[in-house]
Amino acid sequence: MKHYQQLLLLLLLIGFIFPCKGDGTNLQHMTAMADRIILVTFVDRGITRSPIASLTTGYRPSNNYNTSTWSRNVAARLETEYHLKNLAEWPVTELGVQCVVFGVSDIHSMEEILSILAKDPQVELVQRMGIFNTYATQSSIKDPYYNLQTSAQTLQLEQIHRITTGKNVKIALVDTGVELNHPDLIGQISTTADYTKGNTEQFSADVHGTAVAGIIAAIKDNNIGIVGVAPNAEIIALKACWIQQGVNQAVCNSFTLALAINKAIKMDVDILNLSLGGPNDPLVERLIDKAIEKGIIVVAADPGSYRPGGRFPASKDNVISVFRSLEQSGGKSLGNSTVIAPGIDILTTTPTATYAFLTGCSFAAAHVSGIAALLLEINHDLTPQDIINLLVTTQKKIDSTAGGIDLLAVINEAQRMAQKQSVLHYLGRPHISKLKINNLHALLLGYILSQS
Repeated sequence: MKHYQQLLLLLLLIGFIFPCKGDGTNLQHMTAMADRIILVTFVDRGITRSPIASLTTGYRPSNNYNTSTWSRNVAARLETEYHLKNLAEWPVTELGVQCVVFGVSDIHSMEEILSILAKDPQVELVQRMGIFNTYATQSSIKDPYYNLQTSAQTLQLEQIHRITTGKNVKIALVDTGVELNHPDLIGQISTTADYTKGNTEQFSADVHGTAVAGIIAAIKDNNIGIVGVAPNAEIIALKACWIQQGVNQAVCNSFTLALAINKAIKMDVDILNLSLGGPNDPLVERLIDKAIEKGIIVVAADPGSYRPGGRFPASKDNVISVFRSLEQSGGKSLGNSTVIAPGIDILTTTPTATYAFLTGCSFAAAHVSGIAALLLEINHDLTPQDIINLLVTTQKKIDSTAGGIDLLAVINEAQRMAQKQSVLHYLGRPHISKLKINNLHALLLGYILSQS
């Protein structure tokens, strides 16, 4: 009887500390209690690949997921056996695992429960809940006519857009929401999803995602506002971050990031823009690895020396890491996949059909995602490493604040690579007609001239 009373008291205590469950999970609460929250994954070969959340329905209750009874039983066993509280669970289809968010009771320390669960034969991965932040601040510029869009001039976009505009390239923004009816963004966002359980009004009121979307894809030649780096790219807005009360920057966690990145991979995007960062995160890292494996270009904001210990995912190999200035390197040489792009006093779109000057490596990353789209229109066969090599090897010598990408040189080199591949493609054919020989002569001449 005494044991029963103790167990009842424990359950009441857990219910008080973690009052949310299933589809009622509150992200603000989850973030505030992150030091007592863990993520657990286990393999479930019965996981289906149907959507698990949408802008209108939010998260389904855990007992309505399109996963197996076995998976739900495993989650229930872990919850009971280790005195946990199931806050939410969902299938990460691209990894073939079920992921469960558990609240940890005071019976165990975090170190103890992580160690105990790591030894459970059905647990594939256990980790702390990671918290991530976007990187943006208000610019000090107040004059709305201050040279307007200086980054467009630096990148020579008027000249570049005669060659490429990012057509037929899909870019996923894992970010906050985006104002879909902004006059410079109408029709630019093809798909949206909200993994923060927010409402439609809040989705369109978010500053950070709206600013990032404008830098990448603001409409060209509409006689208003600005122009995006890749105005003909297709934008997929996946909201994984939200504005935390009392904090200027947006916040995300392992839970929402995993859902959004999983969705981006399923949609077969070409580029994944992550204008955010935080601690190393095993689950998010696995999804990024899966994206890279599928040929997706991953671009991440790098706060450098400004945010010690918070450089993931920019710190990962094969992710394009983007600084907003040379100062961010802390005096160290740039890595093999690090570039510097415009990120200081950037004029871009903001909610309620307005514009503002903003600063941050979030916006430097957005420029690079747009540039990657320009390159993929020229040559859709470029690999993530090809993009990295093009950006890194053509960087200009720069001062401490300017972006260092020589975009015209990057585009010219991409065109030379495309011409060379076309020549090799023709030469590799077993039968070439007279017409094709004439085409080959033209290709060879163009390639030779490009080398001179």
